[in-house]
Amino acid sequence: MNLEKLFDLAYMFNRFPPAGFSWPIRIALFIVFIGSIILAIYAQKKINEKGLSKKLWQKIQVWGWTNGLVGLVFMSFRETRALYLSARGWFLIFIIIMIIWLVFIIKFAKTKIPNKEEREKKEQEFDKWLPKQK
Repeated sequence: MNLEKLFDLAYMFNRFPPAGFSWPIRIALFIVFIGSIILAIYAQKKINEKGLSKKLWQKIQVWGWTNGLVGLVFMSFRETRALYLSARGWFLIFIIIMIIWLVFIIKFAKTKIPNKEEREKKEQEFDKWLPKQK
């Protein structure tokens, strides 16, 4: 693979690139984008929880729908060889943005969401002051 092509703007933003993706890449991208949509549907069911985990599931849902739908649209542009929209550069920029967005979601989950042991410890400490049922 020639990595020098990644820095060639004429190659990356060719207004009419010659062909679509290879079959293994098509299948892998299709699985990733459909998996993102499935993750968004799963996150929709988990949003009913309260607290910070609700905020996390909302972020995952928005990321999943955006990644899935926009990714499939970019794939269809590439396969139909749409003028200017099928450029390799736009797809690469989209993938980079989605990865950076996912890193921020993971950072939010690691820093803002308390772990299970810490949460249970706080609940036990709170419950010890409540009156006991007889």
